[in-house]
Amino acid sequence: MTAAPLLEARSLSRHYAVSLGLFRAKGLVRALDGVSFSVAAGQTLACVGESGCGKSTLARQVTMIERPTGGSLCIDGDDVATADRKTLERLRPRVQMVFQNPFASLNPRKKVGTLLEEPLALNTELSAAARRDAALAMMARVGLKAEHYRRYPHMFSGGQRQRIAVARALMLHPRLVVADEPVSALDVSIQAQVLNLLMELQQELGIAYLFISHNLQVVRHIADRVMVMYLGKAVEYGPKGAVFERPAHPYTKALLASTPTLDARARRERVALKGELPSPLNPPSGCAFHTRCPYAIERCRAEVPALLPLGEVEVACHRAAELL
Repeated sequence: MTAAPLLEARSLSRHYAVSLGLFRAKGLVRALDGVSFSVAAGQTLACVGESGCGKSTLARQVTMIERPTGGSLCIDGDDVATADRKTLERLRPRVQMVFQNPFASLNPRKKVGTLLEEPLALNTELSAAARRDAALAMMARVGLKAEHYRRYPHMFSGGQRQRIAVARALMLHPRLVVADEPVSALDVSIQAQVLNLLMELQQELGIAYLFISHNLQVVRHIADRVMVMYLGKAVEYGPKGAVFERPAHPYTKALLASTPTLDARARRERVALKGELPSPLNPPSGCAFHTRCPYAIERCRAEVPALLPLGEVEVACHRAAELL
C-alpha cells in the first residue's frame, strides 16, 4: 500500500485583483491557475521557470502565508484552503522556509543563538537551557561552531549566513522545507556546499523539499521530480531523469538548451523563443506559450492544453507526442 503524500495540490489557484487606474474595473492576475502536484516524505520537488511564472506565489501558498483562491492544498491530509485557525497553527511548524537572500533574511540586531531559539520560544514550552542546547546541536549539524552562538549575522560570510538560515528553518523539526532560490545569491563553490548540506540533512532527517529555482544545473543536482511552470500553469511534470534527458514541452526544451554546459554531448538543439513573457493581466488565448513557441499551430491558439501523461512525464502541449 502506497503511503499518502506529505504535500498534495489539486487544481491549486491563486488570483489577485489588481487596480488598473481610476474609474476602471480591476484586472485579475492568475498567478497560479490550476496547478497539481505531490511531494512525498524525503523527496525533493523542484519548481522551475522564468520570473513571473508563479513560483514564489506557490511558495506563499505552501507556507500558509496566503490562502488559495481555489483548489486544494493538503499537508498531512489537512486541506489548508479550508482549514480553521487551530489547524493552521498546528500545521505551520511542519512547514518552514529558507529564503533567497541570506543578507536580508536574518535580523542584524539579533545574535545567532537568539535567531535559532526564537522559533522554539514561540512554539514550544522548552526552558531557556533546553533551547540553548537545541540551538547549539543544530549549529553543529549544519557545520557552525559553538563560538558562533554569540555573534551577529554581519560577522559571517554569505555561505555561513545561509547555514544559519537553514538551521533556523530546522529548529522545529519540520516535515517540509520550502527553499526559494536558496543558493542564487552565493558564489558557485559555496552553492555546492550548501546544496550538499541540504541533501545530507534530507538523508539524515527524512525531510521533504519544495525547491524553487531558475538554475537548472542546481535542480539537476538536488531534485527527484521537476515541475516546469509557465504563466501560472504547470506545463511539464515528472521525474528529474525523464525531464532532463527527454524533455517533452517546447518550453522545457528551450530552458534546457539555454543552460550553459562544457560537455558537448549534453548540448541540445536550440529552441528559439520569440518575444517576451506575456502580461499576466492579459494572457494569450489557448496555450499561453503559443506566442513564443516555434511549433505553434492554430489549435494552440484556440484550445488550452491539459496536463496529460506522456511516457514518464505529464505534459501540457498539443504537439508533444509528435515533437519527441
